[in-house]
Amino acid sequence: MLSPPTASLPRLFLPRQTLFKILLALLPSFLSDRLFPDHKPTYRVHPTSYLDGLRGIASIIVFFCHYTENNFSALTPSHGLNVDRPSSFIQLPYFRIIFSGRPMVHIFFVISGFALSYKPIKALHARDLDKCYTALASSTFRRAFRLFGPCVVSTFMVLCLRQTGYLGPAQGTLMEEVWKWKGAVFHQITWGWDWDRDLKPAYDIHLWTIPIEFAHSMLLFMVVLMLSRVKLHVRMGSVLGLMGYCLMCGKWAGFEFLAGLFLAEVFVLKQEGKKQKEWEGEREGTKERGMVMGPGMLVKGLQVVMILVGLFIGGWPNRSADKTPGISWFLERTPLPFAEMDHLAPQKFWFGLSAVCTVWAVGELDFLRRFFEGGLAQYCGRISYAIYIMHGPVMDTIQASILGHVDIPARGKPGDANFKAALPAAGVKGFFGVKTPTQITLSWFFGMWMIGPFVFWAADVFWRVVDNRIVDWGKRLENWCLDEDTGPSPRSQGYSVAA
Repeated sequence: MLSPPTASLPRLFLPRQTLFKILLALLPSFLSDRLFPDHKPTYRVHPTSYLDGLRGIASIIVFFCHYTENNFSALTPSHGLNVDRPSSFIQLPYFRIIFSGRPMVHIFFVISGFALSYKPIKALHARDLDKCYTALASSTFRRAFRLFGPCVVSTFMVLCLRQTGYLGPAQGTLMEEVWKWKGAVFHQITWGWDWDRDLKPAYDIHLWTIPIEFAHSMLLFMVVLMLSRVKLHVRMGSVLGLMGYCLMCGKWAGFEFLAGLFLAEVFVLKQEGKKQKEWEGEREGTKERGMVMGPGMLVKGLQVVMILVGLFIGGWPNRSADKTPGISWFLERTPLPFAEMDHLAPQKFWFGLSAVCTVWAVGELDFLRRFFEGGLAQYCGRISYAIYIMHGPVMDTIQASILGHVDIPARGKPGDANFKAALPAAGVKGFFGVKTPTQITLSWFFGMWMIGPFVFWAADVFWRVVDNRIVDWGKRLENWCLDEDTGPSPRSQGYSVAA
């Protein structure tokens, strides 16, 4: 066990408490918590903690996806569909889910719909409209800070890296770059009402999901508010109807957020009925309990099948889906309008359906729920947003140096203007090679494990130094702005709605 240094330091150094805080900030939390247990925060497992764990694992898969697509594109086709070489075993169904990041985005949206609506729905079931409206108002007020604040900071960091030459040569003066950055923040990240016009934000293309997240969070809050005073069966039927309407319009994100709302309602109903079912089970005899176990086992079996089908659909390739065994069957059965929108729309339809089934099944299957409530998954869940934001800038900064390249022969003749000298093999690719499937797989694996720690470290620091503080500032600003005459504050109600 370590404690803050007590010896006095020369005046030319920073004060010891400042140095200690800097050390804590730069150390990954899983190390600082062990070295300085007095400063270790406490985390408790709550009924929906498995959603945090699922989101954390999904964010890691998104990182693996972009790492693979950017550096090992030969692994992205379905197994057997490589044009110029044999395929690797990790391109097989189920194996390829490890770098299939696109379906994970759809899981994010279902989880967000669930997490954002859970407490308002819980309050409705408790017949407490004041709590419901307080939770909705608080979430709506803080949503922009929660989503946009970390992105503003991270994209400004990318601007600084560009100007200092760490991400290629500077593309203009500092003021020109700041003006471009302002345009990207205003028009591509924070303006969510025209999100499908431009899905390639400058400074970090991976942030294309953020305006979708914001716009549909507002849609979700409006739907919950609209249905807050109606009967339960009317509310659930209306949500199902709106989900179908979104699918008929080709709006997959709206369907996923509203599906999360529906799953939250189902979850609350299950929690309410759990004690009553246990009491009824005790009253019934052994025979009756045995009779009700049959349908329960059938449901569990159905949920396992949903997980397996979802994992298979998750391996949907970006190209040649019509030539991929199994996937082509789903492609042919894609309904309108998704079948005719664009070549990626069919996969979005099936990703949406499988995401809803996955989120529901994970919460119902004990062995999966325990895994996602475990320490590793929960840690990944805490830093999931930071992983999503930071993995792109970190990869762009270090991946070329770590992965390197194979031997590059000279181009042109010495003395020519276009002459380029030969380059010897370097980095992971230079060591293992990229010609055979085995070489590509080894380069992919070891490169990922060399880049991964940097991504996790940067995400951990960003989570504590930026993300958590922005969340806290949002809460403080809300409480400072709150009109006390309108009712109790969210803090006094114990609300901390996260997504």
